[in-house]
Amino acid sequence: MKKKLETDAVIETLVTATLGDNADVRERHVYRESLRSLVRMAKAEQVMEIKDSVRKLTGGFETQTARRRAKPVLPTQQQFEFKD
Repeated sequence: MKKKLETDAVIETLVTATLGDNADVRERHVYRESLRSLVRMAKAEQVMEIKDSVRKLTGGFETQTARRRAKPVLPTQQQFEFKD
């Protein structure tokens, strides 16, 4: 069973408050899906803002750059950890 999300409840409330009981099924569907698209876009923008903030806080290290810097350290660590 799928869990009903809080945003779904809010969207349904907005659909009912905006269109009322006189709207047909198509109008309600189009308005509901438009609101869901708006929520998805807001989430995507929030993720982009978070990534941008992290990039600023870490000094602009990209994932690939961080991986390249970490790779030479790993064999050295293994030598020390598994020394006979």
